[in-house]
Amino acid sequence: MTRAVVLAHYDPDGIIDPSVVRGLRAYRAVADRLVVVSASARSLPAEAASLADEFLPRDNVGYDFGSWRDGLSLLGPLDRFDEVICVNDSAYGPFADLGPVLADPRVAAADFWGMIRSAQRGDHLQSWFLAFRRPVLTSPAFARFWEGVVPQPSKEGVIDHYEVGLTASLAAAGFRMAALYDGRHDGPPTFREMCRNVSPLDLGHFGRHRRRVARMGPPFNPSELFWERACDAGVPYLKAAIFRANPYRVDVRRVFARATRRWPAWAPVIEAHLARVGVAGKS
Repeated sequence: MTRAVVLAHYDPDGIIDPSVVRGLRAYRAVADRLVVVSASARSLPAEAASLADEFLPRDNVGYDFGSWRDGLSLLGPLDRFDEVICVNDSAYGPFADLGPVLADPRVAAADFWGMIRSAQRGDHLQSWFLAFRRPVLTSPAFARFWEGVVPQPSKEGVIDHYEVGLTASLAAAGFRMAALYDGRHDGPPTFREMCRNVSPLDLGHFGRHRRRVARMGPPFNPSELFWERACDAGVPYLKAAIFRANPYRVDVRRVFARATRRWPAWAPVIEAHLARVGVAGKS
């Protein structure tokens, strides 16, 4: 396959974090063209500049879809590529070689695919990793979608109009979609899973976690509540929101310890990033 990767980047301190550089190395290994679009950094550090074919700084408007729109325009005619992947830096990873993932039989027949399929706010592929193949890339539906991407007043507007809307528009056009992990039918976590996220000996925190899960209710966000199920299904990423926003009130230190035992080479990189940007507490 001839493949391009467009990475949308944002950092509150305006830097390219080492975790992003590590991810770029994995994308470079599978990409014929690698474009980085940043809504905060004005330049790439030397170690990242040697990996990217192009770097585009832009104003922080339009969220990731604005960055992807501008990055796609740098690729020129999209019919040059068999596959174009749009990713962002909201997830750590990839933790392993992407080659086997890109060739996974679960997504081999798809016209567009992602790491995780979710039912939150409507059936859709989560937009932090989206791959589009030639039938989609050369379609009027795909061109119309990106022509219609304009700044939204809120992140919720972006999710509704663009994240959910992109899946809906491509599916309506007859394109086949797939994902490595389908979280649409995830029920509540098992007691064992809850104990793996929060120590049952910490009764106060365990109770807050249970109440939060019950209050949010299904459909859950599979990449945040069921990250381990997704990883067991072959998803080589971990969402940073688990540690930063902590929507399900997990014990972030417990999750960090378990995750980094699984991917020890990433442990210092994730730890350094979280030390800089902050970790959510127990509340």
